[in-house]
Amino acid sequence: MIRRNALGRGEAAAWIVAALGALGFAVAAHADRATAFQSYLFVWWFLLGISLGSIAMLAVHDLTGGGWGEVIRSALDSAARLLPLVLVLVVPLLFGLADLYAWARPDAVAADPLLAAKRWYLRIDFFLVRNAVYFVVWLALAYLLRKWAFARDPQAPLPQRERLRAIAAIALLLYAATVTFAGVDWIMSLSPRWFSTTFGFLVGIGQTLSAFAFATACAAWRLREAVGSQANLPSTAPESARLPGDVAGLFQDLGNLLLMFVMTWAYLAFTQYLITWAEDLPNEIAWYLPRVDTSWHAVALLLVAIHFGLPFLVLLSRRAKRVPRALGALAALLVFAHLVDSFWLVAPAHRPAGFTLAWTDVAAIAALGGLFAAAFLRVERDIPATRESVQQAAHRG
Repeated sequence: MIRRNALGRGEAAAWIVAALGALGFAVAAHADRATAFQSYLFVWWFLLGISLGSIAMLAVHDLTGGGWGEVIRSALDSAARLLPLVLVLVVPLLFGLADLYAWARPDAVAADPLLAAKRWYLRIDFFLVRNAVYFVVWLALAYLLRKWAFARDPQAPLPQRERLRAIAAIALLLYAATVTFAGVDWIMSLSPRWFSTTFGFLVGIGQTLSAFAFATACAAWRLREAVGSQANLPSTAPESARLPGDVAGLFQDLGNLLLMFVMTWAYLAFTQYLITWAEDLPNEIAWYLPRVDTSWHAVALLLVAIHFGLPFLVLLSRRAKRVPRALGALAALLVFAHLVDSFWLVAPAHRPAGFTLAWTDVAAIAALGGLFAAAFLRVERDIPATRESVQQAAHRG
Protein backbone atom coordinates (compact mmCIF):
# COMPACT_ATOMS: atom_id res chain seq x y z
CA MET A 1 0.00 0.00 0.00
CA ILE A 2 1.44 3.32 -1.05
CA ARG A 3 1.55 5.99 1.61
CA ARG A 4 1.66 9.37 -0.05
CA ASN A 5 2.87 11.10 3.11
CA ALA A 6 5.78 8.69 3.35
CA LEU A 7 6.59 9.24 -0.30
CA GLY A 8 6.49 12.99 0.23
CA ARG A 9 8.88 12.80 3.18
CA GLY A 10 11.14 10.47 1.22
CA GLU A 11 11.17 12.84 -1.73
CA ALA A 12 12.11 15.78 0.47
CA ALA A 13 14.93 13.79 2.07
CA ALA A 14 16.17 12.73 -1.37
CA TRP A 15 16.29 16.34 -2.55
CA ILE A 16 18.33 17.30 0.52
CA VAL A 17 20.79 14.45 -0.08
CA ALA A 18 21.04 15.42 -3.76
CA ALA A 19 21.73 19.09 -2.92
CA LEU A 20 24.39 18.27 -0.34
CA GLY A 21 25.94 15.70 -2.68
CA ALA A 22 26.02 18.16 -5.56
CA LEU A 23 27.71 20.77 -3.37
CA GLY A 24 30.30 18.29 -2.17
CA PHE A 25 30.89 16.99 -5.67
CA ALA A 26 31.44 20.48 -7.05
CA VAL A 27 34.02 21.25 -4.37
CA ALA A 28 35.82 17.92 -4.84
CA ALA A 29 35.69 18.15 -8.63
CA HIS A 30 37.34 21.57 -8.52
CA ALA A 31 40.30 19.94 -6.78
CA ASP A 32 40.44 16.77 -8.91
CA ARG A 33 38.68 17.01 -12.26
CA ALA A 34 39.77 13.63 -13.65
CA THR A 35 38.64 11.63 -10.61
CA ALA A 36 35.36 13.51 -10.58
CA PHE A 37 34.55 12.34 -14.11
CA GLN A 38 35.39 8.74 -13.13
CA SER A 39 32.97 8.98 -10.21
CA TYR A 40 30.27 10.58 -12.32
CA LEU A 41 30.61 7.90 -15.01
CA PHE A 42 30.09 4.86 -12.79
CA VAL A 43 27.11 6.39 -10.96
CA TRP A 44 25.52 7.53 -14.22
CA TRP A 45 26.06 4.07 -15.74
CA PHE A 46 24.40 2.49 -12.70
CA LEU A 47 21.32 4.72 -12.94
CA LEU A 48 21.11 4.24 -16.70
CA GLY A 49 21.03 0.49 -16.06
CA ILE A 50 17.99 0.78 -13.80
CA SER A 51 16.01 2.83 -16.33
CA LEU A 52 17.03 0.78 -19.38
CA GLY A 53 16.64 -2.50 -17.54
CA SER A 54 13.13 -1.43 -16.54
CA ILE A 55 12.24 -0.89 -20.19
CA ALA A 56 13.55 -4.36 -21.00
CA MET A 57 11.53 -5.93 -18.17
CA LEU A 58 8.38 -4.11 -19.26
CA ALA A 59 8.90 -5.58 -22.72
CA VAL A 60 9.38 -9.05 -21.24
CA HIS A 61 6.14 -8.75 -19.28
CA ASP A 62 4.25 -7.41 -22.29
CA LEU A 63 5.51 -10.39 -24.28
CA THR A 64 4.91 -13.14 -21.74
CA GLY A 65 2.31 -11.85 -19.30
CA GLY A 66 2.05 -13.26 -15.77
CA GLY A 67 0.89 -12.06 -12.39
CA TRP A 68 4.46 -11.46 -11.22
CA GLY A 69 4.72 -8.49 -13.57
CA GLU A 70 1.68 -6.77 -12.09
CA VAL A 71 3.38 -6.68 -8.70
CA ILE A 72 6.41 -4.73 -9.95
CA ARG A 73 4.96 -2.98 -13.00
CA SER A 74 4.39 0.34 -11.23
CA ALA A 75 8.04 0.58 -10.15
CA LEU A 76 9.29 -0.51 -13.58
CA ASP A 77 7.11 2.08 -15.27
CA SER A 78 8.28 4.83 -12.92
CA ALA A 79 11.96 3.97 -13.47
CA ALA A 80 11.45 3.80 -17.24
CA ARG A 81 9.84 7.25 -17.20
CA LEU A 82 13.08 8.64 -15.74
CA LEU A 83 15.08 7.69 -18.84
CA PRO A 84 14.95 11.24 -20.29
CA LEU A 85 16.34 12.60 -17.01
CA VAL A 86 19.16 10.02 -16.98
CA LEU A 87 20.02 10.81 -20.59
CA VAL A 88 20.19 14.53 -19.82
CA LEU A 89 22.60 13.73 -16.98
CA VAL A 90 25.10 12.43 -19.56
CA VAL A 91 25.88 15.97 -20.70
CA PRO A 92 28.66 16.68 -18.13
CA LEU A 93 30.45 13.51 -19.22
CA LEU A 94 30.73 14.85 -22.75
CA PHE A 95 33.09 17.52 -21.42
CA GLY A 96 35.31 14.92 -19.78
CA LEU A 97 35.88 12.41 -22.58
CA ALA A 98 39.57 13.27 -22.79
CA ASP A 99 39.89 12.76 -19.03
CA LEU A 100 38.29 9.33 -19.24
CA TYR A 101 39.38 7.79 -22.54
CA ALA A 102 42.86 7.52 -24.04
CA TRP A 103 41.35 7.35 -27.53
CA ALA A 104 39.92 10.85 -27.01
CA ARG A 105 43.40 12.34 -26.56
CA PRO A 106 45.26 13.00 -29.86
CA ASP A 107 48.69 12.67 -28.21
CA ALA A 108 47.84 9.22 -26.82
CA VAL A 109 46.50 8.07 -30.20
CA ALA A 110 49.62 9.29 -32.00
CA ALA A 111 51.86 7.40 -29.56
CA ASP A 112 49.97 4.10 -29.72
CA PRO A 113 49.69 2.21 -33.04
CA LEU A 114 46.78 0.13 -31.70
CA LEU A 115 44.72 3.21 -30.84
CA ALA A 116 45.57 4.66 -34.24
CA ALA A 117 44.30 1.48 -35.90
CA LYS A 118 41.03 1.70 -33.95
CA ARG A 119 40.53 5.37 -34.71
CA TRP A 120 37.93 4.60 -37.37
CA TYR A 121 35.60 3.58 -34.52
CA LEU A 122 37.04 5.16 -31.37
CA ARG A 123 36.86 8.84 -32.16
CA ILE A 124 34.79 11.56 -30.57
CA ASP A 125 32.56 12.53 -33.50
CA PHE A 126 31.55 8.92 -34.27
CA PHE A 127 31.13 8.25 -30.53
CA LEU A 128 28.64 11.11 -30.27
CA VAL A 129 26.73 9.95 -33.36
CA ARG A 130 26.46 6.39 -32.05
CA ASN A 131 25.21 7.53 -28.68
CA ALA A 132 22.67 9.85 -30.29
CA VAL A 133 21.32 6.79 -32.11
CA TYR A 134 21.20 4.77 -28.88
CA PHE A 135 19.35 7.54 -27.06
CA VAL A 136 16.78 7.95 -29.82
CA VAL A 137 16.15 4.21 -29.94
CA TRP A 138 15.77 3.95 -26.16
CA LEU A 139 13.39 6.89 -25.97
CA ALA A 140 11.34 5.49 -28.85
CA LEU A 141 11.09 2.10 -27.15
CA ALA A 142 9.99 3.68 -23.87
CA TYR A 143 7.38 5.76 -25.70
CA LEU A 144 5.96 2.86 -27.71
CA LEU A 145 5.73 0.49 -24.75
CA ARG A 146 3.95 3.13 -22.70
CA LYS A 147 1.65 4.10 -25.59
CA TRP A 148 0.54 0.51 -26.22
CA ALA A 149 0.35 -0.54 -22.57
CA PHE A 150 -3.46 -0.39 -22.74
CA ALA A 151 -3.37 -3.50 -24.96
CA ARG A 152 -2.35 -5.59 -21.94
CA ASP A 153 -6.00 -5.60 -20.93
CA PRO A 154 -7.43 -9.09 -21.57
CA GLN A 155 -10.50 -7.37 -23.00
CA ALA A 156 -8.46 -5.50 -25.61
CA PRO A 157 -9.00 -6.59 -29.23
CA LEU A 158 -6.72 -9.42 -30.34
CA PRO A 159 -4.96 -7.36 -33.08
CA GLN A 160 -3.97 -4.75 -30.49
CA ARG A 161 -2.63 -7.38 -28.11
CA GLU A 162 -0.63 -8.94 -30.94
CA ARG A 163 0.71 -5.51 -31.90
CA LEU A 164 1.92 -4.97 -28.31
CA ARG A 165 3.68 -8.34 -28.32
CA ALA A 166 5.35 -7.52 -31.62
CA ILE A 167 6.54 -4.16 -30.26
CA ALA A 168 7.85 -5.87 -27.13
CA ALA A 169 9.77 -8.48 -29.13
CA ILE A 170 11.37 -5.84 -31.34
CA ALA A 171 12.14 -3.74 -28.26
CA LEU A 172 14.07 -6.60 -26.67
CA LEU A 173 16.12 -7.15 -29.82
CA LEU A 174 16.94 -3.46 -30.14
CA TYR A 175 17.72 -3.23 -26.44
CA ALA A 176 20.19 -6.11 -26.66
CA ALA A 177 21.96 -4.60 -29.68
CA THR A 178 22.17 -1.01 -28.45
CA VAL A 179 23.17 -1.87 -24.88
CA THR A 180 25.97 -4.09 -26.19
CA PHE A 181 27.43 -1.24 -28.23
CA ALA A 182 26.84 1.26 -25.43
CA GLY A 183 28.72 -1.01 -23.03
CA VAL A 184 31.63 -1.15 -25.46
CA ASP A 185 31.62 2.62 -25.94
CA TRP A 186 31.28 3.77 -22.34
CA ILE A 187 32.92 0.97 -20.33
CA MET A 188 35.04 -1.37 -22.42
CA SER A 189 36.80 1.46 -24.24
CA LEU A 190 38.17 2.70 -20.90
CA SER A 191 40.73 -0.05 -21.59
CA PRO A 192 40.93 0.16 -25.40
CA ARG A 193 43.36 -2.75 -25.72
CA TRP A 194 40.91 -5.15 -24.09
CA PHE A 195 37.97 -6.86 -25.74
CA SER A 196 35.43 -9.53 -24.75
CA THR A 197 32.59 -11.04 -26.73
CA THR A 198 30.79 -11.77 -23.46
CA PHE A 199 30.85 -8.21 -22.16
CA GLY A 200 27.72 -7.00 -23.95
CA PHE A 201 25.65 -9.89 -22.57
CA LEU A 202 27.08 -9.27 -19.11
CA VAL A 203 26.15 -5.59 -19.25
CA GLY A 204 22.62 -6.39 -20.41
CA ILE A 205 21.95 -9.02 -17.76
CA GLY A 206 23.42 -6.72 -15.11
CA GLN A 207 21.02 -3.95 -16.10
CA THR A 208 17.94 -6.19 -16.15
CA LEU A 209 18.96 -7.76 -12.83
CA SER A 210 19.38 -4.35 -11.17
CA ALA A 211 16.06 -3.08 -12.56
CA PHE A 212 14.23 -6.23 -11.52
CA ALA A 213 15.77 -6.12 -8.05
CA PHE A 214 14.97 -2.41 -7.73
CA ALA A 215 11.33 -2.98 -8.69
CA THR A 216 11.05 -5.98 -6.37
CA ALA A 217 12.41 -3.98 -3.44
CA CYS A 218 9.89 -1.19 -4.17
CA ALA A 219 7.00 -3.67 -4.42
CA ALA A 220 8.00 -5.42 -1.21
CA TRP A 221 8.11 -2.09 0.64
CA ARG A 222 4.80 -0.94 -0.85
CA LEU A 223 2.94 -4.14 0.08
CA ARG A 224 4.87 -5.08 3.20
CA GLU A 225 1.92 -4.70 5.59
CA ALA A 226 -0.91 -6.04 3.47
CA VAL A 227 1.01 -9.15 2.41
CA GLY A 228 2.41 -10.07 5.79
CA SER A 229 -0.43 -12.49 6.56
CA GLN A 230 0.02 -14.19 3.20
CA ALA A 231 3.52 -15.33 4.21
CA ASN A 232 2.33 -16.84 7.52
CA LEU A 233 3.56 -13.78 9.39
CA PRO A 234 1.59 -11.41 11.62
CA SER A 235 0.17 -8.61 9.50
CA THR A 236 0.18 -5.06 10.79
CA ALA A 237 -2.61 -4.07 8.39
CA PRO A 238 -6.29 -4.15 9.38
CA GLU A 239 -8.33 -7.03 8.02
CA SER A 240 -9.95 -4.82 5.39
CA ALA A 241 -6.54 -3.77 4.05
CA ARG A 242 -5.18 -7.26 3.52
CA LEU A 243 -4.98 -8.61 0.02
CA PRO A 244 -6.83 -11.83 -0.72
CA GLY A 245 -5.42 -14.53 -2.95
CA ASP A 246 -1.95 -16.03 -3.20
CA VAL A 247 0.02 -12.78 -3.16
CA ALA A 248 2.93 -14.50 -1.43
CA GLY A 249 2.98 -16.89 -4.38
CA LEU A 250 3.55 -13.93 -6.68
CA PHE A 251 6.49 -12.86 -4.53
CA GLN A 252 7.79 -16.41 -4.76
CA ASP A 253 7.64 -16.04 -8.54
CA LEU A 254 9.64 -12.82 -8.23
CA GLY A 255 12.18 -14.64 -6.10
CA ASN A 256 12.47 -17.43 -8.65
CA LEU A 257 13.07 -14.93 -11.45
CA LEU A 258 15.58 -13.06 -9.30
CA LEU A 259 17.43 -16.34 -8.75
CA MET A 260 17.53 -16.85 -12.51
CA PHE A 261 19.04 -13.40 -13.05
CA VAL A 262 21.63 -13.93 -10.29
CA MET A 263 22.72 -17.27 -11.74
CA THR A 264 22.88 -15.93 -15.30
CA TRP A 265 25.00 -12.95 -14.24
CA ALA A 266 27.36 -15.21 -12.30
CA TYR A 267 27.62 -17.64 -15.22
CA LEU A 268 28.52 -14.89 -17.71
CA ALA A 269 30.98 -13.20 -15.33
CA PHE A 270 32.71 -16.49 -14.56
CA THR A 271 32.75 -17.55 -18.23
CA GLN A 272 34.41 -14.29 -19.24
CA TYR A 273 37.04 -14.68 -16.51
CA LEU A 274 37.63 -18.39 -17.21
CA ILE A 275 38.18 -17.89 -20.94
CA THR A 276 40.53 -14.97 -20.32
CA TRP A 277 42.48 -16.95 -17.70
CA ALA A 278 42.75 -20.02 -19.97
CA GLU A 279 43.95 -18.07 -23.01
CA ASP A 280 46.36 -15.92 -20.97
CA LEU A 281 46.78 -13.37 -23.77
CA PRO A 282 48.43 -10.04 -22.83
CA ASN A 283 45.71 -7.82 -24.30
CA GLU A 284 42.97 -9.74 -22.49
CA ILE A 285 44.52 -10.27 -19.07
CA ALA A 286 45.49 -6.59 -18.93
CA TRP A 287 41.90 -5.78 -17.91
CA TYR A 288 41.90 -8.28 -15.05
CA LEU A 289 45.41 -7.69 -13.71
CA PRO A 290 44.65 -4.49 -11.75
CA ARG A 291 41.38 -6.04 -10.55
CA VAL A 292 42.80 -9.31 -9.18
CA ASP A 293 46.52 -8.61 -8.49
CA THR A 294 46.00 -5.49 -6.39
CA SER A 295 43.75 -4.54 -3.49
CA TRP A 296 40.90 -4.35 -6.01
CA HIS A 297 40.62 -8.11 -5.57
CA ALA A 298 38.80 -7.43 -2.28
CA VAL A 299 36.06 -5.69 -4.28
CA ALA A 300 35.95 -8.68 -6.61
CA LEU A 301 35.47 -11.01 -3.64
CA LEU A 302 32.78 -8.71 -2.26
CA LEU A 303 30.96 -8.93 -5.59
CA VAL A 304 31.17 -12.71 -5.53
CA ALA A 305 29.62 -12.66 -2.06
CA ILE A 306 26.81 -10.11 -2.49
CA HIS A 307 26.12 -10.39 -6.21
CA PHE A 308 25.99 -14.18 -6.25
CA GLY A 309 26.89 -16.20 -3.13
CA LEU A 310 24.53 -14.80 -0.50
CA PRO A 311 21.59 -14.14 -2.89
CA PHE A 312 21.95 -17.64 -4.35
CA LEU A 313 21.77 -19.29 -0.92
CA VAL A 314 18.86 -17.16 0.30
CA LEU A 315 16.84 -17.57 -2.89
CA LEU A 316 17.02 -21.34 -2.59
CA SER A 317 14.67 -20.96 0.39
CA ARG A 318 10.99 -21.07 -0.52
CA ARG A 319 10.03 -19.28 2.68
CA ALA A 320 12.45 -16.42 2.12
CA LYS A 321 10.97 -15.81 -1.33
CA ARG A 322 7.43 -15.73 0.08
CA VAL A 323 8.22 -13.15 2.77
CA PRO A 324 8.10 -9.69 1.14
CA ARG A 325 10.34 -8.04 3.72
CA ALA A 326 13.05 -10.69 3.35
CA LEU A 327 12.86 -10.71 -0.44
CA GLY A 328 12.80 -6.92 -0.53
CA ALA A 329 15.90 -6.68 1.66
CA LEU A 330 17.74 -9.13 -0.57
CA ALA A 331 16.64 -7.23 -3.67
CA ALA A 332 17.94 -3.99 -2.15
CA LEU A 333 21.26 -5.74 -1.49
CA LEU A 334 21.42 -6.73 -5.16
CA VAL A 335 20.82 -3.13 -6.22
CA PHE A 336 23.75 -2.11 -4.03
CA ALA A 337 25.79 -4.97 -5.50
CA HIS A 338 25.17 -3.62 -8.99
CA LEU A 339 26.38 -0.19 -7.86
CA VAL A 340 29.58 -1.84 -6.59
CA ASP A 341 29.85 -3.70 -9.90
CA SER A 342 29.59 -0.42 -11.84
CA PHE A 343 32.32 1.03 -9.63
CA TRP A 344 34.49 -2.07 -10.24
CA LEU A 345 34.03 -1.78 -14.00
CA VAL A 346 35.10 1.87 -14.15
CA ALA A 347 37.46 2.85 -11.33
CA PRO A 348 40.34 0.31 -11.69
CA ALA A 349 40.99 1.50 -15.25
CA HIS A 350 42.14 4.83 -13.79
CA ARG A 351 43.32 3.63 -10.37
CA PRO A 352 45.40 0.55 -11.28
CA ALA A 353 47.65 0.72 -8.23
CA GLY A 354 44.91 -0.51 -5.92
CA PHE A 355 41.56 0.20 -4.33
CA THR A 356 40.88 3.88 -3.75
CA LEU A 357 37.62 5.45 -2.67
CA ALA A 358 37.57 9.13 -3.57
CA TRP A 359 35.40 11.82 -2.04
CA THR A 360 33.91 12.38 -5.48
CA ASP A 361 32.68 8.76 -5.48
CA VAL A 362 30.58 9.34 -2.38
CA ALA A 363 29.45 12.79 -3.52
CA ALA A 364 28.42 11.54 -6.97
CA ILE A 365 26.35 8.74 -5.43
CA ALA A 366 24.62 11.24 -3.15
CA ALA A 367 24.04 13.85 -5.88
CA LEU A 368 22.91 11.66 -8.77
CA GLY A 369 21.34 8.98 -6.60
CA GLY A 370 19.43 11.55 -4.59
CA LEU A 371 18.17 13.24 -7.73
CA PHE A 372 17.07 9.90 -9.21
CA ALA A 373 15.34 8.89 -5.98
CA ALA A 374 13.52 12.21 -5.67
CA ALA A 375 12.32 12.06 -9.27
CA PHE A 376 11.30 8.41 -8.86
CA LEU A 377 9.22 9.15 -5.76
CA ARG A 378 7.57 12.07 -7.53
CA VAL A 379 6.61 9.86 -10.47
CA GLU A 380 5.42 7.12 -8.10
CA ARG A 381 3.00 9.58 -6.48
CA ASP A 382 1.51 10.35 -9.90
CA ILE A 383 1.06 6.72 -10.97
CA PRO A 384 -2.11 5.00 -9.72
CA ALA A 385 -1.61 2.50 -6.92
CA THR A 386 -1.14 -1.10 -8.02
CA ARG A 387 -3.23 -2.65 -5.26
CA GLU A 388 -6.11 -3.55 -7.59
CA SER A 389 -3.87 -5.03 -10.28
CA VAL A 390 -1.96 -7.05 -7.69
CA GLN A 391 -5.20 -8.32 -6.19
CA GLN A 392 -6.47 -9.41 -9.62
CA ALA A 393 -3.15 -11.10 -10.38
CA ALA A 394 -3.30 -12.94 -7.06
CA HIS A 395 -6.77 -14.26 -7.84
CA ARG A 396 -5.63 -15.39 -11.29
CA GLY A 397 -2.34 -16.73 -9.96
